[in-house]
Amino acid sequence: MTHAVLRLLRERYAFDATPMFGDLGVYNVQFESMSDGVRVETRLREGALGGERIALIADSGCGKSSVISFVLGPMAEGVYPILVPVHSLMQDAASPERVADAVISQIARDIQFVVNDNSDALHASGSRREVTQSGGRLRKVAVRAPAGTLSAEVAEEIGRQITTTQQIELPEKIEVIYQGLLPLHEDALMPVFVFDDSDRWSAPEEEGIVKGFFTEAIRWMTDLPAAIVVAMHSQYLNSGRGGSELLAFLDTKIELPLLPAAAQLGRILLERARVHVENEGSLGAPPELTEIVTDSAIRVLFDQYDSGKSLRQVLQLTHHALAEATDAGAEALDDHHIVAAIRA
Repeated sequence: MTHAVLRLLRERYAFDATPMFGDLGVYNVQFESMSDGVRVETRLREGALGGERIALIADSGCGKSSVISFVLGPMAEGVYPILVPVHSLMQDAASPERVADAVISQIARDIQFVVNDNSDALHASGSRREVTQSGGRLRKVAVRAPAGTLSAEVAEEIGRQITTTQQIELPEKIEVIYQGLLPLHEDALMPVFVFDDSDRWSAPEEEGIVKGFFTEAIRWMTDLPAAIVVAMHSQYLNSGRGGSELLAFLDTKIELPLLPAAAQLGRILLERARVHVENEGSLGAPPELTEIVTDSAIRVLFDQYDSGKSLRQVLQLTHHALAEATDAGAEALDDHHIVAAIRA
């Protein structure tokens, strides 16, 4: 039976290191449950509801997107997240005008989705979205329908406000966005601008983008009736890259802790497995973690994490090791499968 579970996990890309954003929240194991005294998820939720300007800080691949998806995804109530793809702006990410254009475009896409009644299909499925497909990969993930879904009436009202083009000046763009946010407040929803892809400017030649984005490009947003959540790479806070200057307009700082021990990494792997085994149904109750991944394998994986690999890299390693294990007809993922994946 456990070999069948391993095959299922491989087919479903259960340990995929880069799942779709909406699936990340389903997989999330809260940092608060893994580290004593940590209030990552609660603090982010409270800050978003309170309209705070938040920097969520960690290295790439360490869980920022998962936390954002969990706190501000389908389970969220009282908030309306607006995911702004700032990284796609490249050099223009340091321009307030271009960031404003990206915000307006994203709001327009969001409300068009509602006006076109695409949201009805999600709600019609009840509390489960059965299939997520990405890059040819078919995976089943269960999520709840969004709590902060707009009504068609509110979407149409926002649409009447978001009627600008790139030719107008920044103050007029800000006014357009401001007016577009008011119907959300009238519907008891706090708008939350989310910049989840602003931690990727790691090259030395991109330091100007980092400084421009954090000190100028989002400065105008701080006067809007909305919360702001920005994923920030921890290296941005090094003194050579501007340090605390980058936090001038982000007054709430939330840092993600490292996993304290191998047991917490095991919980993350088990949650990935549990979601897919439970969705399949035919395999019965999810097996214990040690029936899927041995303790020795988890220790080897945690050694990789402890030596500096990100959680994303460890998951990718687990996915490759899973292929080794299923090809060998193994009943469990063992340390020698991990070692083989490391050497590959």
